[in-house]
Amino acid sequence: MNRLYQGALALLLAGLGAMTYKALRYRSDARTWHERWLSLHADPAHRSRFAADNERLRNEGVVSGRVVFLGASITEQLDLAAEFPTSHFVNRGDGGQLVWQQLLRVESDALSLRPEMVVLKMCAINLLPDAPPFDETQSYYAQLADRVRSHGVKVVHATTVPVSRTWDRVEAGGAATGRIRRFNEWLRDTARMRHELVLDYAAALGDDEGYLPDALTADGLHPNAAGRQRMVAQIRALFIEGRGVPRPEGPLPAGAVLPDAAVEADAQTPKDR
Repeated sequence: MNRLYQGALALLLAGLGAMTYKALRYRSDARTWHERWLSLHADPAHRSRFAADNERLRNEGVVSGRVVFLGASITEQLDLAAEFPTSHFVNRGDGGQLVWQQLLRVESDALSLRPEMVVLKMCAINLLPDAPPFDETQSYYAQLADRVRSHGVKVVHATTVPVSRTWDRVEAGGAATGRIRRFNEWLRDTARMRHELVLDYAAALGDDEGYLPDALTADGLHPNAAGRQRMVAQIRALFIEGRGVPRPEGPLPAGAVLPDAAVEADAQTPKDR
């Protein structure tokens, strides 16, 4: 009887412990989401995050070769200062942001710094089934690019990084990869028509079927260290080896997409100069 009593008591205590744990967890989750809601309501674009550093950079005045990388978590995870210590690259990635939030902060976080170029990078979370419709996402991105152009600053289009096959199936019901491909093709077409550069992360990271390989990601959404090194290689090819200009000297580096007019002009230029 004592053993039966002790077993029942143990089960009761375990149940109470589980209920207490769940209650505390739910309370913690509720607090977290409430804080996020308050933050989003007060500062939907999270412009406060880089305010102090923006002021510091503005006080430096115009800096030759400054490039601002505007994006979300994948951009945020790039250590541009360590990878390119002598380049004037400014990282303005803010995790979890949709493209409409980037549109709200492009003035303060990018254009106010008077860069020569702004890299626009949109994450796959914009292309999930519960995200804004595809045409709205395109419209927000187009407005973002137009805002940069209106300041006389060059636009560099960074393609959206693909997701893994498993992540697509679990998180998006298999719908994300097709939308990512569609968006990236539209992005490349836009760049060709406007004679603008493309930083093609998708080409560097995607497999033959358009998925992010498991070897390049830990969570199916974000590139791991090996994946980020592929992104860094694309940045180096375009901005360092290619000098980030419409017609770099020497062979075209991998990842750089030259304007059509520049290609035509190059074909007519004597090669013995």
